[in-house]
Amino acid sequence: MKRRKNEMPTRRKLKPAVMALMALSLVAAACSSKGTEQDEPGKGSDPASPAAQASAKPKMPLVDKPIELTFFSQLDPKISATKKNYGDVEAFGILEKESGIKVKFLHPPAGSEKEQFNLMVSSNDLADILAVPPSYYNGGAQKMLSDGVIIRLNELIDKNAPNFKKFIDEHPQFKKDMVLDDGTIYAFPTFKIEKINRFTDGFQIRKDWLDKYGLSVPTTMDEWYKILKTFKEKDPESVPFSAASSNPTWRDFMSAWAMKWDFYQVGGKVKFGQSQPEFKEYVTTMKKWYDEGLLDPEFATNDTKKLDNRITGGKAGSWNAQLNGGMGRLLDLMKGDPNFKIVGAPNPQAKDGKTYNLKSGTLSAPQSELAMVSGSSKKAAEVVKWMDVAYSEWGHNLLNFGIEGKSYNMVNGYPKLSDAVMKDPKLSVVNALGQYSIGNACCRFWEEDSRLAEQVATYPAQLEANKAWASADSSLNLPISMTPTAEESQKLASIMADIDTYNSEMFLRFVYGKEPLSNFDAYQQRLKQMNIEEAVKIQQAALDRYNKRQ
Repeated sequence: MKRRKNEMPTRRKLKPAVMALMALSLVAAACSSKGTEQDEPGKGSDPASPAAQASAKPKMPLVDKPIELTFFSQLDPKISATKKNYGDVEAFGILEKESGIKVKFLHPPAGSEKEQFNLMVSSNDLADILAVPPSYYNGGAQKMLSDGVIIRLNELIDKNAPNFKKFIDEHPQFKKDMVLDDGTIYAFPTFKIEKINRFTDGFQIRKDWLDKYGLSVPTTMDEWYKILKTFKEKDPESVPFSAASSNPTWRDFMSAWAMKWDFYQVGGKVKFGQSQPEFKEYVTTMKKWYDEGLLDPEFATNDTKKLDNRITGGKAGSWNAQLNGGMGRLLDLMKGDPNFKIVGAPNPQAKDGKTYNLKSGTLSAPQSELAMVSGSSKKAAEVVKWMDVAYSEWGHNLLNFGIEGKSYNMVNGYPKLSDAVMKDPKLSVVNALGQYSIGNACCRFWEEDSRLAEQVATYPAQLEANKAWASADSSLNLPISMTPTAEESQKLASIMADIDTYNSEMFLRFVYGKEPLSNFDAYQQRLKQMNIEEAVKIQQAALDRYNKRQ
């Protein structure tokens, strides 16, 4: 990542592990023939941080007299560990004092975000800023605009967001992934430019178990079967692969068949995973693992607490989780056990020899995490001015790293997290940071700084895991900014409502043996009767329009 001149020497002094990670990310990006432009050095502008290019600090205050805005968003657990509201985070207190704009955060109870958002819509009492997925609204972003739930931002950005405008003007390769098909900017997205910020979850295995049995990290399904079988044979009470129902990570094994659950693309052609002939091979494999006790018997009903207990209790041999919230947190919890070690594993290779990542967020820098301005807001210009601060150097550092002199110190141009964050005796690094800034928690509308990710990943195993995951090909994923029209979105939602339920139920029936695999052809025929081919056509039309964007 390009930085200011006075930062370059510091970059060269980074830990070898970090430098290797950055080098690997660049090589992987350069070698990907189907990657998006921002992953390929030399194409377009060099993707540099807003902090490196925008003004040091905007002219403050932003308003003539103090005002209040409202912001509807999830309360991330990284923050709720120490704060009851984002407004209590020190960075937002500083921003209020400087800008003259107080932001009142409205956090719905965990798990009720969609319900509470739609209640706001029906009551016509919307917050000024909405940090929700457009999919929460029937018809998506296009319908939100046409119904006046949110507003177009292009002209407001031109007049009120010089830092953000400069960022997108200097990085045209990003604009394709943050607009609708007609060029409308409808949100401020989170940007994750470098792969260290995007490839943040994947398969994880007890390394001490691998070492104990003389096994290597698996790269194919045959190797996965070998290690899972060995774990079970050596310890019949073990759960070789475990998961939680809220995060169906067993689907990531579909990479071995170069496909994914639901919609994906191959060379610009949209496909639906469960309709493919290879899906039967995948289901057959999962059933075999289940029958042989390699797959957790409660994989589809476990909650996250039970999964944690499986791992920390020495029962689970492998799982799939986040880099920090999973691996880092588990290593923290198990510090007292010198034998407890975790290693990251890549998705299993497909027959073409490629390793595919099946997470849509790995495809491009602009992410689905975004903030929109509601159509009810009477202070839209002030909202845009306030969000634009995040694209200045001052705002970027404040919202990523917190308070200089408290949560971080600038050392030769490098924002180094302080001991108050890195060595808190009771809190993890991300939870300690959450007292001062949002950092890498939800719900952001700025660039996540890779210098933060470098420091939050406190264990070498995390950096090595990121390497393993970041080397994958993301080309099967559909762009997260691909937008069906409002009419298409409603039709797609109508079709997929029943199909989603049917697919989940039938997968489990096949794996549990309640439905014989001899009925698999009838299952796929039923998908056709439920209009899955029409759904594929809708997604294809959306992808075709996306590919024509300038």
